[in-house]
Amino acid sequence: MAKDIIADEYVTGSDVVEKIERIGSLATLGNWAKEMERSGHKFQHDGRGRRIYSEEDMEILAKMNELLGDRHTLKQAVQATLGMNDNSSKDGEDTDEVTGSENTPAVIDESMKRFIASQSKDMADLKELLTKVLEQNQSYHEENVKLEQKIDELAEKSQKILDQPKQGWWKRHFG
Repeated sequence: MAKDIIADEYVTGSDVVEKIERIGSLATLGNWAKEMERSGHKFQHDGRGRRIYSEEDMEILAKMNELLGDRHTLKQAVQATLGMNDNSSKDGEDTDEVTGSENTPAVIDESMKRFIASQSKDMADLKELLTKVLEQNQSYHEENVKLEQKIDELAEKSQKILDQPKQGWWKRHFG
């Protein structure tokens, strides 16, 4: 049942956890591996169905470890390591992807295009809403200015009434 695998070429999950600092546990390694499998990476398995890791897998995990240290998300790290075109410069050196790289994402998949389109639409809707709120705020401000003027006029009228000399009841009603 076990596949013909040369033991020196592959390492177990616990060995990977020991070698790569950010992994820390088999559960974390499993999460990283699942994310890699979602992106199309294939792992070798031992006779019990457990993943075993090749040198290539170790290099990918090490690169992901670096990217995660640079504040990338797990998904971004996986996409950067697995979804990159290997465009090497003419002298055989790869340029760093953070500093003006020759390595570029292979393709933006359809879900990413839909996400970007959705975000663009949301931003346009938000801009429209903010414009309406600004117009409404301006309208409220103008109404408040008018109400303040009316209140000032009423205050002046009532002050004039209060400033008039007091007259008796008979004089106020019959002149």
